[in-house]
Amino acid sequence: MTVHARVVADDFPATLRFWTDLLGEPEKVVPEFEYASFDHGGETVLAVLGRKAAEAALPVGRGDGGVLVVVPVPDVDATVAALPAGTVVAPPADRPGWGVRSAYLRDPEGNLVEVQSWPAG
Repeated sequence: MTVHARVVADDFPATLRFWTDLLGEPEKVVPEFEYASFDHGGETVLAVLGRKAAEAALPVGRGDGGVLVVVPVPDVDATVAALPAGTVVAPPADRPGWGVRSAYLRDPEGNLVEVQSWPAG
């Protein structure tokens, strides 16, 4: 299992420039969504999201920090069902534009965590 981070940036161009200088060119950039991913071995290890786009698509708010941890799991629904009450902030849902099923959680410190499953095949 590869866990990766998504950096939520108030200044997407500057943040993308920083990570590009540090890691090299991203594998994927979607300017209209303010999204870029840096991959290794076919897996995203870091993604950069503009805050405005992130707030429109994810349960991310102004009070949230700048990092969202993404954890791939075999079955989002089973994972969420096994968690303590009050942990889930957005229930499992298909994300057709992304090709995943995901849910959003808060850890005990209030950090946002996305659990996601990719369909078989």
